[in-house]
Amino acid sequence: MKKLSRHDRRELWSYLMPSIIGMTVAGSFSIVDTIFIGRATGETGLAAVAVTWPLLMMVMAVGSLCGGGGAVLVSQARGAKEEQAAQTAFRMTWGLSLIFSLVLTLALLPFLPPMLRAMGADEQLMPQSLAYARIMLGGLVLSVLMSMFIEVIRNDGSPKLAMWMVVLGLLVNTTLDWYFIMQLGWGVSGAAWASIIGEATSAIVGIYYFCTRHTTLRFPLRLRREDWLRTAEILRTGTPIFGGSIAIIAMLYLHNFQSLRYGQVDGLAAYTMVAAVESLGSLLLSGLAGGMQPLTARMYGAKEYARQNSIGNYSYALAFGLGVVLMLFSFATCTVMPAWMGLSGHAGQLASRGLVLSAPAFLLLGVIRVAAYYYQSTGKTLDSSLLIYGDSFVVLPLCLFTLPLLWGMDGVWLSMPISRVLLFGVLLYLWYGKKKPGKAGRKN
Repeated sequence: MKKLSRHDRRELWSYLMPSIIGMTVAGSFSIVDTIFIGRATGETGLAAVAVTWPLLMMVMAVGSLCGGGGAVLVSQARGAKEEQAAQTAFRMTWGLSLIFSLVLTLALLPFLPPMLRAMGADEQLMPQSLAYARIMLGGLVLSVLMSMFIEVIRNDGSPKLAMWMVVLGLLVNTTLDWYFIMQLGWGVSGAAWASIIGEATSAIVGIYYFCTRHTTLRFPLRLRREDWLRTAEILRTGTPIFGGSIAIIAMLYLHNFQSLRYGQVDGLAAYTMVAAVESLGSLLLSGLAGGMQPLTARMYGAKEYARQNSIGNYSYALAFGLGVVLMLFSFATCTVMPAWMGLSGHAGQLASRGLVLSAPAFLLLGVIRVAAYYYQSTGKTLDSSLLIYGDSFVVLPLCLFTLPLLWGMDGVWLSMPISRVLLFGVLLYLWYGKKKPGKAGRKN
């Protein structure tokens, strides 16, 4: 295995730090909302918002599908020094993101009540769930565009700007959360409006970027016929990232279902807190993987396979170390975190125990996330999809529907770490069990 050069290490960290910080800040959106909602509305408000998350993340996954796929193609084209291919990828990424988000908004808004009932909203939760989901779905176009702009700008060689876009959105969101929820008393509707306005602010910065001299990528006045030929390539390349969103959705939906089943409203409220911490850690680890991705995609396009492989292996080690830090942080804050989010009594006890039992999942989560992004950026879409979709539709559901039969709510909490161990077994097969052509490296 070739050691990572000093130059490549410096360049990698120039992408990693803005990406990690940006994704950590993005994860703070859910933490901030959870704190304000919990303090203002208690367990019922938290549970009502938790019910909406799988549906809202499902439609946001469209932004990941288009934005993530287009961003990778932009990096690969940059590495191959094909400027026209990069411009075409951006044109179609912009067009697809806009079209898909508009169509989904118009198609889903009329059917929100039955969909929320299917997600677990009962008569107690429905009013707040519906109010929150309507506002968030109404602002879907802004959410998708913000996500897409950040992905493409990072892969266009401006990772610091991508980070500051996320920071700006969080600052706006936090300020408006305080004003709308705590001062005006808008409850969950205030949290939704704060999120949408924060995302809109970041999207405006993205629009400005593509109108300046800092990039050669430009918005299309119209989409040409030959541009549409890249649609399949963008969607195929974005499939693993879309699957990553699906994996989070599956985690939220199945955990919501089982938490409500085995812990009632207190269990669901407790999982809302645990999910906020898990999402923050997951996004931080995704930031590491996302910071690596532009470089491995560019080197793949330039056919510099040894450098690409060295960066991948270095990122695996970083991901494991970061996972250790996240696990220890969860252990250290397990007794104070529930109170920060307005949980007490039985719900607080459940949340504290859940945080401890689920925290070991961080050890392998980052390694698996880096592998999925690495395979996607280097043309191994099938291997990437195996890790991601195998998690969403096989490993995690298997754990969530068998372990609670043995241990009740403890089984719900243990499903994440145990499913990570099983999925890591799949990754070991990809590393060492498959025959690999060439000598690009042990984990290429």
